[in-house]
Amino acid sequence: MTDTVLSSATREVAIGFGRPFVMIGERINPTGRQLLAEEMKAGDFSRVEADAIAQVEAGAQMLDVNAGI
Repeated sequence: MTDTVLSSATREVAIGFGRPFVMIGERINPTGRQLLAEEMKAGDFSRVEADAIAQVEAGAQMLDVNAGI
């Protein structure tokens, strides 16, 4: 099987069969979070940044970001 490699400016994470478990943070999603959606529409991403930092500090190796509002 082929691995999938996801990358950012600072890191690469390989996922696939036979690979170690990867923790994916999924908290950055305005669906069902009216305040977050309103802040994002207004261009205020401070809550997004705080959520991202908290997820990484909790062990997330990558983040699934849903920015649809």
